[in-house]
Amino acid sequence: MKRVNSFRRTLFLTLFMILLTLIFLFPLFWMVVTALKRPEELATYPISIFPPQAQWIHFQQVLFTNEVTDFFGGLRNTLTISLSTTVIVAISSALAGFGFARYKARGKNFFFGIVLATMMVPLIIMQIPQYIIFSQLGILSLPWPLCYMPWWLTAAPGWAIFIFYYRQFFASLPKELEDAAVIDGCGRLRTFWQIFMPLAGPAVTTTCIFAFQWTYSDYVQPLLYLIDENQVLAVKMLMDVKIPGVKWNLPLPPIPYQMTVGIFYMVPLVFLFFAAQRYFMQGIATTGLKS
Repeated sequence: MKRVNSFRRTLFLTLFMILLTLIFLFPLFWMVVTALKRPEELATYPISIFPPQAQWIHFQQVLFTNEVTDFFGGLRNTLTISLSTTVIVAISSALAGFGFARYKARGKNFFFGIVLATMMVPLIIMQIPQYIIFSQLGILSLPWPLCYMPWWLTAAPGWAIFIFYYRQFFASLPKELEDAAVIDGCGRLRTFWQIFMPLAGPAVTTTCIFAFQWTYSDYVQPLLYLIDENQVLAVKMLMDVKIPGVKWNLPLPPIPYQMTVGIFYMVPLVFLFFAAQRYFMQGIATTGLKS
């Protein structure tokens, strides 16, 4: 009887997970089939699920036809922002987390509480004062790549969620490592770089994945801060995609081409996750063991 109940439970969970997987994959499926349709097929009713004739040429036009969009220019801008911000955030957050975890100072817990409190403030609330500050500093009209200075300035102090993440990770490491480094004559920065950072590989990888993904998929801040020639792919996908040979003012939406850009847009994120999946899972499992 127990075996029958266990089999039923396993079968139910398996079917439930398959159903849940299909639900999450359906938007991706709809994106692919929409990218293979002609634009005029989306203006007729009823809309068919599968296109009568798959338009694989859309993928070639998006990549190599500037009349559709400047795909590689947008990708260059997106990767420049994402990679540079990720490096700055990973290093600055690790330094702050290391200080909160390994050193005693008066008021340390109070300031750490302030850092955690900033996580409760919605980012959308800070965008207007940040825009005013950056505008008054005159850094919104700089040439490429200095036009991405707003991202670098906000990344330099570290991000609160990653400071907390590093603090939990470094606090879980034994104090003997730090004592041995001091005996060997290592200063604080050398202890951080040569002793603790090599051990924080999973934490660094997890931080880089999240920071890259959040910056890569950001839409609002690039829309506020950047001009067209320096714009990222997320904004170009919605604002700058056109049908070859058709003017924008005609009532024919370029949705198939937008979906095609979206498919290429996801490739770096999918590749990043699968390439660093082992370190990502290890970082989640080993963080928060000690407070």
